[in-house]
Amino acid sequence: MKKTLIALAVLGACTSNASAQSNVTLYGIIDAGITRIVNDSGSNGNRTVVDAGQMLTSRWGLRGEENLGGGLKARFGLEGLLGNDTGGAGIPTGTPSTTSLFDREATVGLSGGFGAVNLGRQNVLGMNSIAMADPMGMAFAPTNPNVLFSVMNSAAVYGAYGANNGGSALRQSNSIRYTSPYYKNFGFALMRAFGEQPGSTQKSKYEGVSSFYHTGPLSASAVYARMKNVTASEELKSHAFGVRYTRKGFTLRSTYAANRVDTTRRKISVAGVGADFLVAPAVTLTGAVYHTRHTGNAHNDSQQYVAIAKYAFSKRTSGYGSIAHARAGSVVGASHVNLAQGFIAVGSSSAKRATTGVIHTF
Repeated sequence: MKKTLIALAVLGACTSNASAQSNVTLYGIIDAGITRIVNDSGSNGNRTVVDAGQMLTSRWGLRGEENLGGGLKARFGLEGLLGNDTGGAGIPTGTPSTTSLFDREATVGLSGGFGAVNLGRQNVLGMNSIAMADPMGMAFAPTNPNVLFSVMNSAAVYGAYGANNGGSALRQSNSIRYTSPYYKNFGFALMRAFGEQPGSTQKSKYEGVSSFYHTGPLSASAVYARMKNVTASEELKSHAFGVRYTRKGFTLRSTYAANRVDTTRRKISVAGVGADFLVAPAVTLTGAVYHTRHTGNAHNDSQQYVAIAKYAFSKRTSGYGSIAHARAGSVVGASHVNLAQGFIAVGSSSAKRATTGVIHTF
């Protein structure tokens, strides 16, 4: 009994000492909305659902930082998806598929006057460019063309490329990223993910470079990246640009992104523009338009028109409502890429959506 008490006392002392030297934060977003989608093909494409992560993807995470002295800091980040509509956590990644608790981020690194270096699983560089300037602030991620195609979160389309070996290409495992400090409002970032395949460092690799500029009301960013498949026989190249301009009560955002497979010459591009209007202290209205285009072995295009109203009950809790319309250049078939995934059903060429929900951050 005495040994147990002594052990607990020592553990408590160690925990207190560690807490005194570093800061650890628990944070998260819990978002749920009721959505009704009506397709022009009739009742087979219509559905009503309660979904998590409508305005912002539901998530939870831990982040910490320790001051090492001399301007040097150690930090870590762990973040995972929350499926609060079902109580699930994490998403399946990799081949064979396993559910990762911290699927969104799992990194450790150092920062200082030289910039920051992080190692682990993290977003591709294009995410920073697109998220900063996405026309509707990365809302409706499961159907947002920028999320699906600009940052390549569609596993069905991009799962063969990069270091995830079957999962979404939005986040890359086994990666190292360097972010520079700002110099005269400019900065840059470099990232490399290792496929860890035998025989070649080119198999399942990801390489990217980005630049960014921030001053006053204007922010801009650009990125170029390339990924290879597991045999290094195909390469996917991508580039993206984002611009955001903010004045009191008004924000204008615009993005353009494209990616292309070198062997099949399949190209998918997304252009978007949107604006936020603060019409009252607690009320923000957002309008956004996207045009998505697919060329290569098949040719198709799609447009989305989205209107969102948000009411802030407090700094942490908001209610929202949205209406949206999507249309495709032709009837969506099962054999080609659906440019309005999760929105327009197979067999339809257009759909309408209405959503209302609540979002809380902690």
